[in-house]
Amino acid sequence: MVNNAKIVVLLDCFTRNDAQAALAAFENSGGDASKIIVAPITELVARQNTGEAVAAIAGGRWPGGTPRVGAKPGALIAGATKHDAVTLMRCFKSILGPDADPVFAMITETGMGWSIEEYLAHIRKEHNYMKTTDPSTDPDMKEVD
Repeated sequence: MVNNAKIVVLLDCFTRNDAQAALAAFENSGGDASKIIVAPITELVARQNTGEAVAAIAGGRWPGGTPRVGAKPGALIAGATKHDAVTLMRCFKSILGPDADPVFAMITETGMGWSIEEYLAHIRKEHNYMKTTDPSTDPDMKEVD
């Protein structure tokens, strides 16, 4: 999944200003923002297969539409090293208010077959579960339905 040429960041419920501020913070932390492609998640993108959406956006073929608003923010990251992904997550969190409660994930091979919408719902569910659960009591998260 790590592609040193491009990092694709799919943003849900972030504004253009949020994205620009987070990328500036990434540059200020020593990251190379020139290799990052940020694309807002629209209703069209949300329904796409994650692998197809990442490939299209990496190839300059974002399908367009109006970015989604209203829900809690989230981001899916493809092609990043773990270090860059964690740095990006921290930069995006830093530009949001304390009550934003964003979710982030590095896209996995398994997740490439899901729709963007399914992926975001899955990571939100895990995030909410982990806020109230001690992972040492359920390391496989078998209670998540």
